[in-house]
Amino acid sequence: MLFLQKKPAKSQFAMKANELYQQGRDRARRGLYKEAFEDFTQAINLNPDFVEAYMLRADTRNLLGDKQGAVTDFQKAIDIYKARGRTDIADLLLTPLQALKNEIEWGE
Repeated sequence: MLFLQKKPAKSQFAMKANELYQQGRDRARRGLYKEAFEDFTQAINLNPDFVEAYMLRADTRNLLGDKQGAVTDFQKAIDIYKARGRTDIADLLLTPLQALKNEIEWGE
């Protein structure tokens, strides 16, 4: 009977992406920003719509001094949220995005 079948499990890619994301969060908390950046990048490569990974990679890039990369990642997160119909969250990200753009413009 088809209606009794289990729901399909998360894909292996999604599970691995989540594992890398969690590892990146842990590394970032310990100040291992370069390693965290690499974990978030791998998670995004496995799941290109992993909005949370873009947001934390943006923070990590900022901490590593890559403000333009942080802007790119924040913008990607905003685009994903808008595509999902979550303009409320996208709008909340506009403030940190504009702050980063201002830091770049003013050379901070």
